Amino acid sequence: MYFKERFGRKDFEAIEDQTGLHKAMHYIMKYIEKSGERIVYSKGLPQFIISDIMDDDVICPIGMEDQKLLLFDDFLCWDEGCLIGPVSPEVIRQLRTVN
Repeated sequence: MYFKERFGRKDFEAIEDQTGLHKAMHYIMKYIEKSGERIVYSKGLPQFIISDIMDDDVICPIGMEDQKLLLFDDFLCWDEGCLIGPVSPEVIRQLRTVN
């Protein structure tokens, strides 16, 4: 009743696969971007790393015209077709960066 009274909805459902997660994140990102907010994750990482990205590592496209990608926390980093490893500070140090 709490959500129905305040927001008019109460139809929550579990997210059980990557497709469901993709849809949920795309929906959430749409409303965050509408308000002019930006999501920034830095923790000392370079602004950009150069890596190929596998489709399975993408949650959903984000940003204006979906030009950026929201990735899972454990995405794999590749360089010129060679697997470097799951993203970590050690793997990032091995990748080329662009700032």
